[in-house]
This record gives sequence, structure tokens and C-alpha cells, in this order.
Amino acid sequence: MLKSLTADVFGMGVDPQHGGESLVDFEWRYRVLVIFPGEDRGRAMRQANMLLADTGELGKRDLIVLEVDRDDVKVLFGPQHDLNAYAIRYDLDVADDAFALLLVGKDGLVKLRSEDVVPVSTIFELIDQAPTRKASG
Repeated sequence: MLKSLTADVFGMGVDPQHGGESLVDFEWRYRVLVIFPGEDRGRAMRQANMLLADTGELGKRDLIVLEVDRDDVKVLFGPQHDLNAYAIRYDLDVADDAFALLLVGKDGLVKLRSEDVVPVSTIFELIDQAPTRKASG
């Protein structure tokens, strides 16, 4: 369960001065790949370019691709949303200066966490093994 949902349940919210949605709003609708560039923009750019080379396959897997900087969220692929960088970073427990790639499943659980660029084939294989993916074809 994502931290912001847990915080809402127990009456503790994430930073209220930052508006927008967190990843909780995507549960059971989308898988979310989140790229945190940190201080290494080169790795983040490589990862994004690899992912965006085949947007048809991203769409087939109900993926949204986000880039989350310190205070900003860019939707690189998928429907646009008003997203809260602080809430996403809090939910996924990623430091401001660290490069990270995370895959969050439709169930809201982290399926992949990497500090390195990950081949798209590895990501797709992981998704294709998910029960929700097998059920939807």
C-alpha cells in the first residue's frame, strides 16, 4: 500500500502545500513507470528514450511513464494528470538526488526498483508475468 494512502487512512497527510494527485489515483487503472533523474540527467534521458521508442507496447500494457524531479512531474507517456512530486517521492521513498526507476503495478505495489537503466525488454517481461496482464491478454 502506498504511503500517502496509509497516511490518509491514519489521518496524516503528505505535505498539504503541494497540490495534485499521487500514484494512489492510478491503482487498478494503470501501471506506472517512474523515472527519478536525480543529479544524473544522462541516465534518465537514456531510460526515457528507450521507453518512448515503442509507445504502442507501452499503451498495450496500460503504462504511464512519469519523470519526477524535485518539485515537478512530467508525464512522458499516457494521459495528463495534475501530479504531486512530493507525494510520489514520499510514496516511493526516493531521495531527491538519486537516479531511480520504479515500476508500480496496478495493485499499487512496487514491482521493480532500480538505480540503473533497465532494458525495456526486462520491464515488459516483468509486466507480462503479472496476473492482471495475463487476465487482460
